[in-house]
Amino acid sequence: MNIQKPVSSVQKTLTQIQLRLELGKGRHLTHKDLAKLARTSERTIAEWMRGATSPMAMTALLHLLSQLSPADAGEVLARWRQETADDSPAADATAVLETH
Repeated sequence: MNIQKPVSSVQKTLTQIQLRLELGKGRHLTHKDLAKLARTSERTIAEWMRGATSPMAMTALLHLLSQLSPADAGEVLARWRQETADDSPAADATAVLETH
C-alpha cells in the first residue's frame, strides 16, 4: 500500500513560483533551471519539490512577507531584486534562461 504524504505549503508555494516563472518565460523550467535561479543545487530543488526537505530560511521569509500588504511585499521584493541583480549568479542564469 502506497501512502502519499500530504503536499506541504512550501511545496505548493514552490509549484506556484515555478508556474508563474514558466508563464513569464514562455517555457517549461526544469529543476536545473530552478536551481540556477535559486542559487542552489538541482538536488536541493528536487528535495524541496517532493517534500523530502524544507528550506527553513525561505519558510521564515515567506511567513514575514505574508504579514505585509501586497504592495509592501512587492516593494521589498523589488528592492531585493535590484540590490542583488548586479552581483548575483542568478542574474546570469536569468539571462541564459531568457535566450532559450
